Amino acid sequence: MASSSSSILNANQGRATATALSILCMLVMVQIGLLVKAITEQPPTVAVPVAPAVSAIPVTAPTLNISPPPVGQLAPDPSVPPVQTAVTPSFGPPPIGSFQAPNAMPPPPLVAQPPVMVATSPAPKPPVPSTNPPAKTTDPAAGMSLSELIDLAKQVRGLGDMQGALEVLKRADLQFPATPEVAAETALSYEQMGLTDKATTIWKQISSMDPEKSAGFADLAKRKLNAASADVAASTALGADFAPKSLSLGACIASKDPSVANGEKVILRVPILRQGNAVVDPAQVDIDVYFFDRVNGEKVAQTIADEPLSQWGAAPVDWSGVGEEPLEVTYFLPALTPGEIAAHGRRSYHGYVVRLYYQHKLQDVAAEPRDLLDFGSRAPLFVPGGVNPLLPPVSN
Repeated sequence: MASSSSSILNANQGRATATALSILCMLVMVQIGLLVKAITEQPPTVAVPVAPAVSAIPVTAPTLNISPPPVGQLAPDPSVPPVQTAVTPSFGPPPIGSFQAPNAMPPPPLVAQPPVMVATSPAPKPPVPSTNPPAKTTDPAAGMSLSELIDLAKQVRGLGDMQGALEVLKRADLQFPATPEVAAETALSYEQMGLTDKATTIWKQISSMDPEKSAGFADLAKRKLNAASADVAASTALGADFAPKSLSLGACIASKDPSVANGEKVILRVPILRQGNAVVDPAQVDIDVYFFDRVNGEKVAQTIADEPLSQWGAAPVDWSGVGEEPLEVTYFLPALTPGEIAAHGRRSYHGYVVRLYYQHKLQDVAAEPRDLLDFGSRAPLFVPGGVNPLLPPVSN
């Protein structure tokens, strides 16, 4: 009986033990499954940066740059944690490439890019230089020399603009005061305007100038002052045959050539002026030029120099335009030999006499020194017809 009870008890204990083990295994399996599920479903915490507490950040007002930097300009430092500038943390995924492995090699240096300029208004454009040439001055006399001003006054006067010629001469007088050239051209302009009294006043002023400074202009002034009385005398002597003059002589200027060593050379410039607006026939013009020497420093005699050479200053010679034609006559006295000195004495240039004829009638006479006018016989009022051998051809 006792043995049966013991067998039943052992059997019950074995079944209980097996049941307990089964339940324990099931519990273990459930625990393992829950553990695996917990491991597989838990998100990684290392990828989410922890934002500092709001109360730990000091409240400031930083200056924000709204423009993002160019791509590739800045590279993050792996040893420095990212700084959050926003108060509310963002739970989005971090930008790709914003983290680097601690042991990774640093990236190669990048070429610096120019910063992006944010302009609130368009920058002013630099002034563009003007391509237009500078405006030319309207004053034609600005920067001219004395000879250029005189030529300009003659050109303007030749166009019939007497007032314009006087304006140019006034400018010349301001730049070159007390010059006989300006005074003589002013007097000539007054004569063409019919203002004889004004012209006479200027001629008197020129005649009183220093002969060394006035040169041939003093002789011109004296000729102009004597012209009125000479015309009256000629008109009285010739009666109906007297006609107004068509030509006159300007200020004749004699200049020595310093470059000549073996002898003496003088160039005489003879301006021939048209009177009025009448057409001048070049074939009817005759000029006589006489040069004089001082002999042994004591007396005056007609020169023994070579035949003078002459040439017109400009072509064609027709007295159109400004109404003036310059003639240059050259005096050349070579060095004298002892025999020539014994025969003619020691000679040097002394002066000249110029006689101008038109249509065989005397028009004007010039001399320097003035007393040479009284040397020899007086100039005839008429000359025989024919071509003056002194004058060069007037054709082009």
